[in-house]
Amino acid sequence: MYIRLRDLISYTRNLSRSFTVGGTSRHLKWFTGGAAVTISGLAYYCNEKWDQAELSPEHFTKYRISYNDRIDSDHFMLELTPLESQKVDLWTAMRSEKLWSVQIKQPECMVVRNYTPLPLEHVGNGRIQRFSKGSYEEGKLFFYLKRYHTGEVARWLSELPEGHVIELRGPYIDHELPKQSNDKKSSYDIATFTAGTGIAPIAQILLTNTPFAGRILMLHSCSTRQDLGPLKPLLEEALSNKRGVLHYFESANGRDIRKIPNEVMALIPKPHTERESETSISPILSLVCGPDGYLATMTGAKHGLLQGPVLGLLAQKNWDSSNVFKLS
Repeated sequence: MYIRLRDLISYTRNLSRSFTVGGTSRHLKWFTGGAAVTISGLAYYCNEKWDQAELSPEHFTKYRISYNDRIDSDHFMLELTPLESQKVDLWTAMRSEKLWSVQIKQPECMVVRNYTPLPLEHVGNGRIQRFSKGSYEEGKLFFYLKRYHTGEVARWLSELPEGHVIELRGPYIDHELPKQSNDKKSSYDIATFTAGTGIAPIAQILLTNTPFAGRILMLHSCSTRQDLGPLKPLLEEALSNKRGVLHYFESANGRDIRKIPNEVMALIPKPHTERESETSISPILSLVCGPDGYLATMTGAKHGLLQGPVLGLLAQKNWDSSNVFKLS
């Protein structure tokens, strides 16, 4: 006979409730105390297992790979679907003020790495789209990743087949932006400087169902813009209607920021204290995300978990530690 886990939990709860030490239950007079403890323990065990199906920073939850496809030899897209539908809509809970990640475990070498989910889903035939408003799709998580030769977790993930089950935990808040309003007059603008898959946190707040309300100036470094795969048209569409501007610096086409610092400097605005114009972007803060070498050039390296002083090109435009945040 097939019994669902929920039915088993309910059944064992009822059994444990109906038993009393004095044997007053009509249905369970013949049970001993030890049997009742066993039933109660089974109910507790089932509840614990059921609770662990919900994504949490406190334990690992199982997800299966529902889509794994390469953009090129280095970049790939990964979609994970939980084995049990999720109760919490993280996109509604986080909105666009919180930049968040989850940890994925590599069981062979017992290490975890943080990756930034995107509010996207695979809908078949290689097509990627944003979640429809109010839809969490049972807790799917989508990632834009790079396969580094020295990155054991990303390299391992890139080779796993669809259907493979992995474990993750989270969410973890990496940074929280100041509260904003959907009212254009009271929202604020930001500038972002990213390289490679460092664009993911910015894509997260831009593509979510309640996207960042202000305008965004984006400077993105990559080998070519095609590295972004299907993420590229989604970002460009989200920035349309004067919501923001995206500048590409493609090293394969001779536009490495280290070789054209004057051109980059011309695009970096000075920090503002409030929105000053309805026609131009007036960023009050900057977010920087990319490899160590990129951080060193743009704003100075992080010191472990510490932000470190603001140096590099942003410092030359009077940005400082009060209005710059470095993401790893």
